[in-house]
Amino acid sequence: PAHLQAIAQCESGGDPTAIGGGGLYRGKYQFHVDTWRSVGGSGDPAAAPEAEQDRRAIILYERSGPGQWPVCGA
Repeated sequence: PAHLQAIAQCESGGDPTAIGGGGLYRGKYQFHVDTWRSVGGSGDPAAAPEAEQDRRAIILYERSGPGQWPVCGA
C-alpha cells in the first residue's frame, strides 16, 4: 500500500537491509525485534525478504495504525 511505502521511504529510504538506532531498529520499516516477533516475524528483520517485511508491516499497521512509526507515520 502507498501509505506503507511512504513510511518505509521515510524510515529507511526503502532499504530492506537498513539498520538504525544503534542497531535497535532493523529493515525497511525499522522494526524493533520485539515488534517484529509480535507480528509473526522470526530472526532479524533486516535479513528477511522484502516481501515478508511488507507483509509484517501490513499486519502491524492494521493492528496498531500509523502510531507505530511516530515520526514517519504521522
